[in-house]
Amino acid sequence: MATAAQMASLTEVLRKHSSALDKPVTEIAIFKLKEMHTDATTAEFEKNIIANTFKGTGIKRMAWGYSLSDPKTLVWMLDWVKIQDHWDFWQTPEFGPVISTITNLFIEGRPLVRHYDFRPPGMLDQEFLHIRVWDEGESNKTDEEIRATLAATDNDFGGYKAEKGAYAVDMGEMNWYCTLTGYEDEDMARAAKLTPRGETHLLQLKYYNDLNNGQWQETN
Repeated sequence: MATAAQMASLTEVLRKHSSALDKPVTEIAIFKLKEMHTDATTAEFEKNIIANTFKGTGIKRMAWGYSLSDPKTLVWMLDWVKIQDHWDFWQTPEFGPVISTITNLFIEGRPLVRHYDFRPPGMLDQEFLHIRVWDEGESNKTDEEIRATLAATDNDFGGYKAEKGAYAVDMGEMNWYCTLTGYEDEDMARAAKLTPRGETHLLQLKYYNDLNNGQWQETN
């Protein structure tokens, strides 16, 4: 488990990546559970991770849920006012139980976590959505070119309500791309036939909004 000193040293390196600074980002972390999830898993995640993260500064919204296509995958999303707020959270007392619980619940090693520059900023708000996260490599494709490629192979039967796509802003990881496609209900989401790319999951998400000054409300 990383120490506060190690995270502080990492932060000093990351602050040199000026193109990621001072703009809203959506953090998306894809975790792999050690065991199949149970009610106890959910309780531990919400008590030790979600509840402590509520106390962080610069978080506008959170969502999390298990993958319906791979029950040993959990996805956690956070809308940050700016990426520096995430780094600052690493130095708070609340970060200790968060990282400890991550170590306890999930397989060893860094999860697939990136910060995305969605336009307009922020995650979607549908309960059921498809997420795809993959490494575009050295393709240098624009957002428009990626969308055109996906549109040629995807078949969502016109059922989606909203969609977003963006590259990551992280140092050394700006070739990673994420798409979110939200649906009215689970049936429509399951009917969609999207071309798998990298980590591809159908999710059922629980959302939390920051009402004001750290007062949070579950919104679905």
